[in-house]
Amino acid sequence: MGVAGSGKTTLAREILRRVWALYLDNNQIVDAFFPRTRSGSRYEKLRPRFYQALYRIVRENLEIGNSVLLDVPHVKEMQDPRWRAFMTDLANRAKARLVTIRCFCPEAVLRLRLRSRGEERDRSKLRHWEQFLREQPLRTIVPFAHLDVDTEQNAAIVAHAVRYILDPAKTARRARS
Repeated sequence: MGVAGSGKTTLAREILRRVWALYLDNNQIVDAFFPRTRSGSRYEKLRPRFYQALYRIVRENLEIGNSVLLDVPHVKEMQDPRWRAFMTDLANRAKARLVTIRCFCPEAVLRLRLRSRGEERDRSKLRHWEQFLREQPLRTIVPFAHLDVDTEQNAAIVAHAVRYILDPAKTARRARS
């Protein structure tokens, strides 16, 4: 999880080189409907349906034993206790382990990344920067076990994330020591 430009996809690609999982990115679905924007009333109305489609694919794959790496912001959703319960239940029903990694970076780096990648869908975020940051806080509260990854710190973050995926309890103990 993390805001647009926080490094989720870059980290996901590196993780997938080391751990097998089905890769699902919300952009794979959303771009078919809204290739240029992630704002506006039409997008906001359909957004929950895009996520429901992704969660259905996740559930079906977990039930047949596949691991899934879900590359989605989930910043707004993480603030909703019903959504958190839904995600926990989704994993529990499939006897799967829910592993959450939050990607973040300093605000200046984020802004530079969004400008540099030149995606049309990022223009609104850059034009309305303060509003974007209010709606998508860089470090929103994650009220359950997770790994925070500062994607500006490139050295060893992938190895650390992979260790966390494979054994979150052991990685958390090591982080506390």
